[in-house]
Amino acid sequence: MEPQDTIMIYEAVAEITKKMLIAAKLQDWDTLAELETNCAQQIAKLKLIENAPPLPSDARARKLASIKSILADDREIRNIVSPWMVRLNSLMSSLHMENKLTRSYNQ
Repeated sequence: MEPQDTIMIYEAVAEITKKMLIAAKLQDWDTLAELETNCAQQIAKLKLIENAPPLPSDARARKLASIKSILADDREIRNIVSPWMVRLNSLMSSLHMENKLTRSYNQ
């Protein structure tokens, strides 16, 4: 794979994570899940080229910029999603307990 192909994948992942952050801010969980799938597909491509030859310095700089952007967006996404996941988990636990009690008293 050519260095340009590698950089294009990193930049695609960075663009996807930007869109994921927007979806998270809008609480558009369906879009976030779709984008997460697209992101995973791009990352799978990167894993196939992990033994590629070193990139030229200009390509390394673009790769580094993409990685920094990805990490920053990921951090923000986690800050948005984590509290929501805690609330969802609490709700699910509550529903589970309610169902368990209902089954117990209906016997």
